[in-house]
Amino acid sequence: MATACDRRDKVTVNGLTKSFGKLLVLDDVNFTVGEGEFLAIVGPTGCGKTTFLNLLSKLIPSTKGNICIYGQEADPRKHNISFVFQEPSSMPWRTVKDNIAYGMEVKRVPKDEREKRLDHILSLVGLKDSANLYPNQISASMEQRVAVARAFAAKPDLLLMDEPYGQLDVKLRCYLEDELVRLWQELKSTVIFVTHNIEEAVYVAERILVLTNKPTKIKAEVKVDLPRPRNFADPEFVEIRKRVTELIRWW
Repeated sequence: MATACDRRDKVTVNGLTKSFGKLLVLDDVNFTVGEGEFLAIVGPTGCGKTTFLNLLSKLIPSTKGNICIYGQEADPRKHNISFVFQEPSSMPWRTVKDNIAYGMEVKRVPKDEREKRLDHILSLVGLKDSANLYPNQISASMEQRVAVARAFAAKPDLLLMDEPYGQLDVKLRCYLEDELVRLWQELKSTVIFVTHNIEEAVYVAERILVLTNKPTKIKAEVKVDLPRPRNFADPEFVEIRKRVTELIRWW
């Protein structure tokens, strides 16, 4: 896989600013994301991380600034932007495989290509045996795997993830983080991953952006140049986690 310095910029964020009335939430945020990069975003509780993702996905409009993909203003009608939310988002009336296929249907992927991708992604996330089950017949962790698989299956220009494993226990998180990294390596998607869990950010990302308290700016950028699979006990891992923790502290 190409290193960060080998990649061309895919996503460029220029002067991104968001106010709600007199409340300034995001203040002139600027950064780039390389093609196929896994970028994590962390920051203090309540700093506006979810608002940040909502702006990047175009779910809400910015007050100022823009987001470009390969130099073009990001537009869900032209670009394929996928979003994995914190809460389960499966449609209860659709089976596992139909939920995963939904994004491809919306993007009008031809049926033959859709079936090919579906078969591949079901195997990658270990859901082939559960393909015909409904969301109320599977576990919470499996339901999050469905959401992640649906996002990757659409071959997004940009995949946004908002604390997708925040409601799961530690053991499940570790398992799903490994699965996420494997999917990203296999499918070469460009990922922006928001989390409040610093250890998770260091484990999955190639680079971490640390946000300030409101009005939110980018406080620092931390590169995570560690081999995979990563070891939580590795002194370098511990050192990066400590550095990011100190950057987030406001007391």
